[in-house]
Amino acid sequence: MDTQKKIILFEGELIGGKGHHYDFLVENSFYYKDKGEIFWVVNNKFNKEKLYIPDFVKILNIIDTAKRKVNFQNFSFIGKIIFISIKNFFMSYYYLIKKIKLNKIFLKYLIKNFFTFPKYFSSFCKIFEHIDLKENDILIFQTSRINDIELANLLILLKIKIKLHLRIIQLHRKKKLKKCYEILKQLNKKNELFKNIFFYTETDFQKQQIKKNTDIDIELFSNNLTFSQKKIPDKKFTIGILGESRFDKGFYKLPDLIRNLNSKAIDKVQFIIQINNCPENLLEIRNEIYALSKEFKNIEIVNGYIDFFDYRRFLEKINIIPLLHELDQLKNNGSGIVFSSIVNEIPIVIPKDALYVKKLFNFNSFLEAKDLSEYSNNIIHIIENFPLFLEQAKKQSLSYKNKLNSDPLNNRI
Repeated sequence: MDTQKKIILFEGELIGGKGHHYDFLVENSFYYKDKGEIFWVVNNKFNKEKLYIPDFVKILNIIDTAKRKVNFQNFSFIGKIIFISIKNFFMSYYYLIKKIKLNKIFLKYLIKNFFTFPKYFSSFCKIFEHIDLKENDILIFQTSRINDIELANLLILLKIKIKLHLRIIQLHRKKKLKKCYEILKQLNKKNELFKNIFFYTETDFQKQQIKKNTDIDIELFSNNLTFSQKKIPDKKFTIGILGESRFDKGFYKLPDLIRNLNSKAIDKVQFIIQINNCPENLLEIRNEIYALSKEFKNIEIVNGYIDFFDYRRFLEKINIIPLLHELDQLKNNGSGIVFSSIVNEIPIVIPKDALYVKKLFNFNSFLEAKDLSEYSNNIIHIIENFPLFLEQAKKQSLSYKNKLNSDPLNNRI
């Protein structure tokens, strides 16, 4: 291992194991562990209790993202806000003077933006207490929210000679999208001089939108994931629903899907259903699923958070995944469960016209469905032709593995 090189994985808003952001941190840590010393830069409220953290990872929980609403009737609170602002201001300048060589470009920025450093900058500066950054070190912004992009812009201005990699996973909402594009344009202009920043995104649609609005040379990246092999089940086929219990992920459709499948093929199917972070407006649906699990004996309910290894153990049990997401949720953004299905050789049923998801597949390990009846029929069709779908799923998994070997981000690490 090149102990001289440090690989810093930045996920400033991560406070726990919720969602795929934590999973991708772990996966990338394993993928890059032989290429350098691995650091996680995460939120100062990051709670690693019950989470799997690889023993070779060093965690810097330093990023402050707290939103402080000013209460003008509470003078002590206002005083606290002013104190924090002044403290952050002087802390930023302390690190700028002591740790970083200033330059003309940055001084112009300083005059123009005297009190308005990017949100993360003062807390990010604490990194210099723990890491002596060198020219061949690497900083990967795992998600690249707008605050991350602003921070990257400032680091370039400071001529901090580390390699910056921005994975732009989601396009921001309209309100912030224009600002996001403007900062990316600024970054692109500076990069013509410094050549040490690289841009990536997850989908062709995102790539086209960013290219159109910024003229950035942006590349597609692939998520590093753990692979497993699937066999034809001896008895029943396991239908799996994993992830947060959200409306946009189609959680409300589950009771009807369960009834539909059990009415047609109860002797062939069983379910693994995770119920996690269920919002108040879906509590009736949750209770309905609980009731169905008592009525039918082929439903396994998994309550709450699933850790890194249990998540993968459940994926090894699952034979078919119905992706019930709302179509709008899948137009521009990826879905972690789709990639999980690919690397675990699991046939999947996706919403009809989910063009981005469809583009991920170059083998016929999936079917499309326009409504719940079609979801049920297609799941049964996959069961009845499982050897053919499994063969396609294995080819799809191998194709993705080969894609990782030629991934532009991986090849630069």
